Amino acid sequence: EQLVTSVASDAAFIFVEGQGSIIHPAFAAVTYGLMFGSAPDLLVLCHDVERKLIGDGEFDVPIPDLPALARLYETTLAPIKAAPCVAVALNTRVLSSAQAQAHIHQVQAQTGLPTDDVVRFGGGKLWHAINAASHRTGKRLAGTATHT
Repeated sequence: EQLVTSVASDAAFIFVEGQGSIIHPAFAAVTYGLMFGSAPDLLVLCHDVERKLIGDGEFDVPIPDLPALARLYETTLAPIKAAPCVAVALNTRVLSSAQAQAHIHQVQAQTGLPTDDVVRFGGGKLWHAINAASHRTGKRLAGTATHT
């Protein structure tokens, strides 16, 4: 929290990278602390398309469908502040380019959110979504809801 407030007056945007996941059996507490401490204005949901389960191999839990997961992150932060999920960043490294594009379009249709793999295809689409949401709301602290 102190790191975020210490740079807030000098930055156009502040990005806080999430760690773990709120559904990860071992790391949820870290994720909750990061989310509540940084109190982001916007969220970007990050997902590795290869993962169906999250955990330590001994105790794994299924990853919910992405629209439900995005709502879960928003609901989790609701007691602190409203922080809508405005985009989805996918890791599609295990897919061919054509498969990755098809998966990106499928997730975008399911979530209604701009979706892309920023490593493979660039971050323009997600940046536009973050910037547009920031202009609509006047908010500029973006957090990633990561579970990969």
